[in-house]
Amino acid sequence: MENKMNHNPLGPSILIVDDNPQNLQVLGRLLQEKNYDIEFATNGIAALDWLSSKQFDLVLLDINMPEMDGFEVCRRIRSDEKFSKLPVVFLSADNDRESILKGFELGGQDYVTKPFDSRELIVRVKTHISLKDSLEKLEDINQALEAKVLERTQQLRVANENLEAMNLKLLELDNAKSEFLNLISHEIRTPLNGIILPLEMLKDPLTPEESKELVDILDSSVKRLEQFSMNALLITRLKTRPYDIDKTKLNIGSIIDSVIIEENNSISSKGISVVHKKGAVACNIEGETDLVKKCIQNILNNAVMFSPSGSIVEIATVIEGNKVKITISDNGTGIPEEVLNMGFEPFSRGKDYHDKSTGVGIPLAKMIMKAHGGTIELKNRKDEGASVILQFILS
Repeated sequence: MENKMNHNPLGPSILIVDDNPQNLQVLGRLLQEKNYDIEFATNGIAALDWLSSKQFDLVLLDINMPEMDGFEVCRRIRSDEKFSKLPVVFLSADNDRESILKGFELGGQDYVTKPFDSRELIVRVKTHISLKDSLEKLEDINQALEAKVLERTQQLRVANENLEAMNLKLLELDNAKSEFLNLISHEIRTPLNGIILPLEMLKDPLTPEESKELVDILDSSVKRLEQFSMNALLITRLKTRPYDIDKTKLNIGSIIDSVIIEENNSISSKGISVVHKKGAVACNIEGETDLVKKCIQNILNNAVMFSPSGSIVEIATVIEGNKVKITISDNGTGIPEEVLNMGFEPFSRGKDYHDKSTGVGIPLAKMIMKAHGGTIELKNRKDEGASVILQFILS
């Protein structure tokens, strides 16, 4: 790198490359008078050295220099991507057509012949620096626009994702509403009939035995209607807010024992025995107490309902890896094939199961298990009866 002349650092920066010191002096003085920041080099190597250490707005490049001519210097400048927009103006005594064309082919922006007219040179320098400045500003604007477009595209993508999520949520809510209405229309008729007809009959004189029979029907129908309402509301909750549950540490063995005690009356009324085989004591899970109890209660009630009088319902609890496996088995007639295929859909009980249950017990258990990160499986036993298998993750 060669010594630099005095310059005004505020003006555009120009590198003058010429092996003639007199030319450097004349050009430097002329351009400094126009407030340009000037550096100079007397050969191609020094010019490339300058370009590697300082940013310039224009290069005035002599063609005829020893060791490395101006054409080679220009070729090397253009081979570097960071100099792609740097204007190069050739200076030469040659004004033949071939030299001019070669200069343009190598990436030069202009060509000034020696001896040059000072006014012409200043105009050309000013023009190319202005063009460079305009191109840089245009590039900045384009980059800003691209960034803005990217930002807006991202915002639009997020908005579309949010809209899609909202549409899916609305669809889920609409499906939940439809299911709820189907539940009501399908399930409410039987218990309502069990209320309306006995009430009409109670208006007439009845014997004590007849009155008691009607009151029993009313009591059974009201309980069934209440149970259905609770199940329907719980299904709606799990459909719309499937993972909004209040989890605490629970002992699954204790939960099962409490369900057996609470259902003792209905179990005893059918003359059925429930046996809880505990393969492990410390079976702790994370879950919402009422939901886990409801899940086991629904499955146990189904097992009792479809078991013959005097039979045994068995509940086996074992630990397998990081899970606790609960198998509830009965000695009934087994699960019809259509129910096995559609067991987790409401009202999938099959024609032989009509009006024996609300048809939501197993689907509700499936939703509860899913909300707890667990699984449920239905299958028929080899000999007779059916099994429902629940698996919770141990805490």
